[in-house]
Amino acid sequence: MTRHVELLQMVLHNDENETGPSASAAKSAATPEIVELKKADLPEMTTLYSATRPGRAICPRIQKLGTFLGIRSEGRLVAMGGLRLHVPGYREITTVATLPGYEGRGYATALVIALVNNIRERKEHPFLTVRTDNPRAVAIYQRLGFHERIRLHSTTLARSAR
Repeated sequence: MTRHVELLQMVLHNDENETGPSASAAKSAATPEIVELKKADLPEMTTLYSATRPGRAICPRIQKLGTFLGIRSEGRLVAMGGLRLHVPGYREITTVATLPGYEGRGYATALVIALVNNIRERKEHPFLTVRTDNPRAVAIYQRLGFHERIRLHSTTLARSAR
């Protein structure tokens, strides 16, 4: 076993009275410019992913699963998030990351709001997973109206070289 983490699967159900994620959170978030990330952005995405998930690597084909959005500061990719798993009626938000030193500026909030709006345009429900030992991210998602659905365990195994 090379890695074991406990995760929360969180879901945001559409509410007829709400136009977006937690209307108060959406209004209070400064809206930085959000751009769609392309294949050419993969090297920067890889750097950002490695900086926020030490010892792990982003799949070079991750963008084939769905749209990825990013935020740049002075031309540098400092935050990203995307869409991954799609099951009927639901779409997963994935790989939300902010470069160390750029936290606390509302970037993750702005990206998640944009992704939620993208999912809701398709009349689907957004969901995501987050590590239980990442209280900052859990708090952001709760503030946006996500609720815990279930706790999951993710275990990574390495094959023995026998």
